Amino acid sequence: MVVLIAVGTGVFVFFQVRTDPVKDTVNAGQNLVVDIIVEHEHHPLVNEVVFYNPISRKTAFMDVPPDTGGLLPSLGRVDGIAALYHPEKMRPYLDQLGSWLGTPVPFYLILDTHQLSATVDLLTGIELFISSSLELTQTTPLYLLPSGNNRLDGPKVIQYLLAPREGEDLADRASRYQRLVQAWLRQLGAEKNFLLRPEVFPYLWKNVASNFEDVGMKTFIQVCATADWERTVMQRVLGTDRDVDGKILLFPHYNGTLLKDSIRQILEVLPRKDGSALLPSSVTIEILNGTKQPGLATRTSLLLKSFGYNVVAVRNADNTNQDNTVIVDRKGTQEAARKVADIIQCRKLITSQETTPADADVIITLGKDFDGRYVR
Repeated sequence: MVVLIAVGTGVFVFFQVRTDPVKDTVNAGQNLVVDIIVEHEHHPLVNEVVFYNPISRKTAFMDVPPDTGGLLPSLGRVDGIAALYHPEKMRPYLDQLGSWLGTPVPFYLILDTHQLSATVDLLTGIELFISSSLELTQTTPLYLLPSGNNRLDGPKVIQYLLAPREGEDLADRASRYQRLVQAWLRQLGAEKNFLLRPEVFPYLWKNVASNFEDVGMKTFIQVCATADWERTVMQRVLGTDRDVDGKILLFPHYNGTLLKDSIRQILEVLPRKDGSALLPSSVTIEILNGTKQPGLATRTSLLLKSFGYNVVAVRNADNTNQDNTVIVDRKGTQEAARKVADIIQCRKLITSQETTPADADVIITLGKDFDGRYVR
């Protein structure tokens, strides 16, 4: 009898003292950062770092392809981050990811394609918009996806994920992966009451691998139910492909400083409750090349797009012999323009109501003092 009491007391104490770091993070008002990985054939295919702020309920994604390359100190070589990927030992992978992003990534969720399909079916499908229909009837397996808004079951979601797409660039691929993960998370929240039922939750839990405890996964489902998935900031790693020992790796621009700057801005914007006013995607920008350097405005547009800004026009300035870079604020508040100025370290910021064909919120005229990244 004494032994039974002791065992019973031990079990009771265990369940009472279990911690929930996810709940602790949310209750403290801190950003929740989770790396969501989808495997295919035992290799990471999708790698989306998801940010959530419990104060504003805003969300953001950073697409970090598994072939993102750099120096991996723990391995003593340059390689893609996938070289550190081991589902049973994720700390080196997460530590390296956090080092590149400039912020810790404490949590992860992993599903392989079979598990993703099973969870989608548990969720009674997810909503995805497909811009162009996909019909590949000469392949094995067949791929048939209609265009428009669709509610896809598990097998169709895997088709959406794996179907070969001729001419798809990295930006389109990242957007496709992000839309899929976003739809899955949104549906987790929509089905919260169903998923948290005692007879249902174990089925979801067995289909994910995570460093969450089961109580943490339940908290995460509740987070998904309260998060704002409609105004998610979507960003991706911008870089240059290079061949390293027969592998094509994506090396982030400017030795990774651009990636860290993008994350810094995400972390700055997330806690703000003022609607979409400070979301980069809500700010329109026109870029004028005031130099004789070809392609400077186009390259700068890629830089600003990596921060999530909406570049609506790129063209040459009337005067292509300008010494100084100038940023014009056409809204009169200067807040949005100042954030753009901070990205390129421009100190000449003026307010003007001048009319342009693009009718952008912010106009950047690049001068000779701009080196492609910063104003010197």
